[in-house]
Amino acid sequence: MMKIDLHVHTSETSGCGKVPAAQMARLFHEAGYDAITITDHLIAGKNIDMPVRERVEWYLGGYHAAKAEGDKLGLTVLLGAEARMADGNEDFLLFGVREDDIPWLMGLLDSGIREKEFYDIVHATGRFLLIQAHPFRQGLRQMPLDQLDGIEVYNGHPDHDSHNDLALERASHGGSAFILTSGSDAHRLHHIARGGMLTDEDIRSEAALVDWLKRNPRGQRIETHP
Repeated sequence: MMKIDLHVHTSETSGCGKVPAAQMARLFHEAGYDAITITDHLIAGKNIDMPVRERVEWYLGGYHAAKAEGDKLGLTVLLGAEARMADGNEDFLLFGVREDDIPWLMGLLDSGIREKEFYDIVHATGRFLLIQAHPFRQGLRQMPLDQLDGIEVYNGHPDHDSHNDLALERASHGGSAFILTSGSDAHRLHHIARGGMLTDEDIRSEAALVDWLKRNPRGQRIETHP
C-alpha cells in the first residue's frame, strides 16, 4: 500500500505557501507518506514579464527543491499544477504534467483561454487529468461535470471551509469513470498530512499516477476531517 498526497504547495513558487519545498518533503516523509505531488499555483499572467526560461525555472523551483530532498529520503516527488484561468478564481489540479509542458501551459493560460477550451485541449492529449479543487469554497463556481475528469471531494486545508460534503455529493453525479480525489492542500506546517490517497500499486511517475486514477476513480481516500 502506498500513501500519496495529491495537493502540496511550496513557498518557492506559491505565494501563499509558507513552507520551503525541502522541508515540505521531509515533513511528509516523517508523516509516513511514500509520495507527494507538488501542485504549485500556475496562474494566468503571473510573472508574465519574465523571460520564458526564467519564468519556467521560477515555476519549477519548488518542485526541483522538493524532488532533490525526496530523492535523498526515498520519497517520490511528482510534478503537477494548480491552474487558474484569467477570468475567475476557480482552481484546477492538473495531473500528468511534465517539465517540458510548463511553457505550453503558461502560454495557454496567458492567452485568456476559458475553462471549457482549456479542458478540451488538455483532455485531447490523453496525458492529463483536470480535477476541480475545492469547488464549494465561498465565491467559487462549480464547473460543468463534462468539463472535468474529476473533483477534489476531500480538501484537508484546515483554515478553509471547503464544504467537502457538497463536493462529494456533486461528484456522485459524474458517472462511474468520474474521479474523486483527496489532498492536504498543504501550505503551512499545520496543513501537512491531512489528505491524500492510498494506492494498491507503486506510483513513481506522473504517467503512472494518471493511469492509476483512471483505473481507480473511486480509490481509497485519506480524510482527517479537521
